[in-house]
Amino acid sequence: MDLFLPLRWLTASMLSMVVVVTLLQIVMRYLFNAPLIWSEEFVRFVTVWMTFIGAVVVCYDGRHLNVDVFLQKAPAPIKRALHWFNAILSFGFLAILGWTSITLVKIDMMNELSALPLTLGHLRLAVTVGSFLMIAAILLRVFYKRAPEYYASKSSPSQSPSQDME
Repeated sequence: MDLFLPLRWLTASMLSMVVVVTLLQIVMRYLFNAPLIWSEEFVRFVTVWMTFIGAVVVCYDGRHLNVDVFLQKAPAPIKRALHWFNAILSFGFLAILGWTSITLVKIDMMNELSALPLTLGHLRLAVTVGSFLMIAAILLRVFYKRAPEYYASKSSPSQSPSQDME
């Protein structure tokens, strides 16, 4: 069961919105000589949120910070140690990033965007939300995917070695 399937769909939907709005902006600007005032800010806003939500999914899949060439050649105990080191280091970095970004969000809630009825704090909130969701994804990857049913399904040949937390 993929716990992060809704976030995968959300990320794909956001990418679609970016493409549609960008193409709409091109058509409006060059064919009708009437550019959309809000499109650049909207695309930037959605791109930032899409990046952090997509990073949550990537964290859950265990695809961040992996150099597969070294991992594949390493013996099992070193692989296990590197995976745990990666999880602990990522957890620490994301905790600091998320915690310190709260201050920036509070400060930037007073700075309004020029074309959208939002503040810069709403844009920066993606860092805070994304950081804490990435922490949750890492914890779920470490503890949920290590459940006995995970090991039973691990024998399938389609299992990627970079998804293991062993």
